[in-house]
Amino acid sequence: MAAQAPPAGRATLDFFAAQRNARRRTTVLVIAFAVALAAVIAVVYLALAVALGLGAGTGGWAVDASGAVYGPPLLQPGLLALTALGVGAITGVGGAWHAVRLSSGGGAAVAELLGGTPVDRATQDPAERRLVNVTEEMALAAGMPVPRLYVLRGEGGINAFAAGYTPGHSVVAVTRGALERLTRDELQGVVAHELSHVLNADTRIDLRLMAAVGGLGFLTLLGRLLLDVGSGPRRSRDRNRGAIALVGLGLLLAGAMGSLCGRLVRFAVARQREWLADASAVQFTRNPDGLAGALRKIAAEGSAVSGPHVAEAAHLFFARASGGLLAGLFSTHPPIEERIRRIAPHLAGAPLPRAPAAAAGGPPAAPAQAPDRAGVAGLAGGTAVSAASPPPSALRADHLPRAAGLLSGLPAALAAAAREPFGARAIACALLVDAAGPARAAQLAYLERNDRALRAEVERLLPPLAGLDRAARNALLALALPALDALSPRQGTALGADLRALAAADRAVSPYELAVLRAVLRRLSRGAGPPPRALLRTVDEAGPECLELLSCLAWTGGRDAAAAQAALDAGARALGARGPWRLLPREQLGLGRLETALDRLDAASPTVKAATLEACSAVVRADGRVTADEAELVRAVAASLGLPFPPGLEAAAAPGAGAVVPLS
Repeated sequence: MAAQAPPAGRATLDFFAAQRNARRRTTVLVIAFAVALAAVIAVVYLALAVALGLGAGTGGWAVDASGAVYGPPLLQPGLLALTALGVGAITGVGGAWHAVRLSSGGGAAVAELLGGTPVDRATQDPAERRLVNVTEEMALAAGMPVPRLYVLRGEGGINAFAAGYTPGHSVVAVTRGALERLTRDELQGVVAHELSHVLNADTRIDLRLMAAVGGLGFLTLLGRLLLDVGSGPRRSRDRNRGAIALVGLGLLLAGAMGSLCGRLVRFAVARQREWLADASAVQFTRNPDGLAGALRKIAAEGSAVSGPHVAEAAHLFFARASGGLLAGLFSTHPPIEERIRRIAPHLAGAPLPRAPAAAAGGPPAAPAQAPDRAGVAGLAGGTAVSAASPPPSALRADHLPRAAGLLSGLPAALAAAAREPFGARAIACALLVDAAGPARAAQLAYLERNDRALRAEVERLLPPLAGLDRAARNALLALALPALDALSPRQGTALGADLRALAAADRAVSPYELAVLRAVLRRLSRGAGPPPRALLRTVDEAGPECLELLSCLAWTGGRDAAAAQAALDAGARALGARGPWRLLPREQLGLGRLETALDRLDAASPTVKAATLEACSAVVRADGRVTADEAELVRAVAASLGLPFPPGLEAAAAPGAGAVVPLS
């Protein structure tokens, strides 16, 4: 049966359902880690109980003439409590140290820890250029920010991973072997798999898991220290040295158990999500042979990655990164053969091909395009991926080719500028410069007063920019956002002030201008660390902000009062609000209040954010049409909340003027 496109109103549900699944997986992780910690406490307690008996002199362990053993009771509540506190403190300090180490750089810190080097997005290396193009196309099609790219240049195995706390600051890294030996279709399948982990919030869980398991590893370090002290040269017979050595040995055993439990936790959390990521990648690319081809090459040539930190990050990788009997027994990845069978059953059991030799200085030649086997692979409910089928995809079959067409259609001058920091600054400003009239003159005069070099670059980019439609401009902005990460805090602050001044030059801010502003300002304001603690945890708590936002959306699009109230009602139902909501009068709404509401909603829980964006989609679709201004206002909301823009919404948008948001 052919796969049917999902209903338009469900365009954003993939991401939201994945977020809920991620929170459930986090609960599983917490429970599993608690069980592991309890087992470690038990081992340390037994070691302490025996050691204290050995070192207690006449009150310790003793054997009488008949061979009976006497000593302190095995269950000592006070000692057990102290042991639990001590182990909790040690693992807590260790976990905090790992968390701080990762939070400062997020996914980039992990990539560099594993030996990755950044990829220049303006690279002319053929293999790296192909990686950049594939990743940019897929990120744009998914409505997510373009991740930073890394290459593990010293690794010949075929592998990859994604890492990061948020989609806006995620990274995708591939090994040199993947660059050299995968075709474009195969590389596209691997990148799609990794991007699905980013969208599903798997990468955030991965970093938390690294920190938690790293905390257990601190017990091993302390155990080695005590064992060295206890087994050092003795000047006299000292029972306390034996006791210290025994405690050290117990901590070593506890650390080893913690490492084993960490593997089990990874096993429990990671395997199912690998099935889902494979299925999502096939739905994304509509080419199961690409992903299956990469897996077949891994089966034939290997995916091993070396380095001292690979073991703690093994669950991040596309395929098994470490070898050995234990790695196979507790692998976080399903068997390669089974993964191939589920996504491309026609290739299961086929002879493994030899990788084609790479041309000098370039990637291997791509084979003929594989036929679309979406129905065979189970995209429409077939059996191939039935055990791990994701929700109906929000991405239609034309999204990826459309994204590729948008990027390839950008003028070379704009594409080159978007991939470096100064050019990205100029593009952000140029997108807000009016086409003509007094406002344009005032905007260029402002840039002349503040930064002549920036004005010159903006004027250079304005002619090619004038020929782009709204979709191409949005693609250009998405391409430019990652380059803004290289700006200093001072440059970022100056860019934010410039953008606000340019948007306000005509004393009004349109939905498109607001979307550009919110996307750039959030990129500049958020670091790569974990998101801040949620302040609004329920829809009821976020009610005033949601009413402000949904009322603004309801008025946008030229609706009268009755139609706007009906649109608000649709949004309130999608949000799950209690009771009817009354539409706020148009004259009470303004840019200042809207931005305040968006800032507060950015501090909401993931559940509230997800419901808010669904409600926004319901409001703009309430009358059966979506104007360009409505789509841009929803884009501003998605950018403000750090959520992917619903991919189907822009395609559904029809040109049409809506009410601008008045400056107040």
